[in-house]
Amino acid sequence: MKGYLLITFAALSLFWCSGHTLECFRCDLGFWNLCYTTKTNCSDDENCYVGIGKAAGVLDIKVMGCLATEECNRTTVVEFLSNKTLYSIKKSCCDDDFCNAGSALQFPLAPLSLTLLLIASMIGLF
Repeated sequence: MKGYLLITFAALSLFWCSGHTLECFRCDLGFWNLCYTTKTNCSDDENCYVGIGKAAGVLDIKVMGCLATEECNRTTVVEFLSNKTLYSIKKSCCDDDFCNAGSALQFPLAPLSLTLLLIASMIGLF
């Protein structure tokens, strides 16, 4: 009887582990610490990540989601034509479900859009 229970437990554990994918928060682009996040599932060769950086040297940006393991814990610098940095971002990975939550807010899209439009109109972009 004990052997049967042990085999059943081992089979169920193996079944659960093989079918489980890593779940992460995803934010395509956030400013300061505001991100509109959704949930996403990663592929087997990906980890959750948070990317923190600066655009044009002044604007704090943030991205979150799934990232290939070999791209983890690297800083990416994107330059424009004249070797001026457009943005730089450091990507840090983790490997537990929703471990990339950090201090990001789940901010509804409508208020975020209205806030960005208000700021843009205040600085004269509209």
